[in-house]
Amino acid sequence: MKKILFMAILIAMASCIPQKKLIYMQDKSAEKEYSNPYQKAEQITELYKVQAGDYLYIKVNSTREEIDKLYNLGSNQQLTQLGNATSAKYFSYLVKDNGTIDFPYLGEVEVAGKTTTEIRHEIQAKLSRSMDSFSVQVVLTNASFSVLGEVRKPGQYPMSRDQITLFEAISMAGDITGFGKRNQIRIVRPTPGGSTTINVDLTDKNVIDSQRYFIYPNDLIYVEPMAIKQYGIGETFSFSMISWLISIGLFINTLNK
Repeated sequence: MKKILFMAILIAMASCIPQKKLIYMQDKSAEKEYSNPYQKAEQITELYKVQAGDYLYIKVNSTREEIDKLYNLGSNQQLTQLGNATSAKYFSYLVKDNGTIDFPYLGEVEVAGKTTTEIRHEIQAKLSRSMDSFSVQVVLTNASFSVLGEVRKPGQYPMSRDQITLFEAISMAGDITGFGKRNQIRIVRPTPGGSTTINVDLTDKNVIDSQRYFIYPNDLIYVEPMAIKQYGIGETFSFSMISWLISIGLFINTLNK
């Protein structure tokens, strides 16, 4: 009986999560030995580099409809009517393993490692040799990110633009649970040179507007669980329930004396 009582007390003590670990964007400047690890982002947009496996929607707009049809897989109206990224891929160019796409009449065009703006400029330059009075639109149609770990709705989420904030991403996943380490968020980011891991502390207000504050296509966000999760205690486990168990244990212990 004493062992059961001891375990109940131990769990009760371990279950007390300090509020400081749950609050976002705290001012830590007054803390001893604190040093701001974040620097303000100098650039936010145009940072994502296209990779193998991505899908690009490319539309050529000119003054001649018959010319447009030669280069375009689908019209803007068709893309809008499809309404989802999966269907949009049918009207997009797949970036092959060698980093190229097969574009009508231009053949293989190297796109990996370039931004959508750089790709647009390159295609415009190639087409300008044979046509004039036109424009080119390039859109990444598979932009998405994934969230795993201690969030309420883990999964893969589409992005409405090529970069969103970390708080926007977390909110789409239903926020971090009461047992998620808000000060130890990991972002796994694929790059042309291999994946990199970025550590972020969401309890530090200085993370806002830093380079680590933004999420890009194909990023993976991982929220590590607190050690208390090993006890199998869920968020709905009430502290009053723990108190009740301790009271029952004390009562039974008294009867056994």
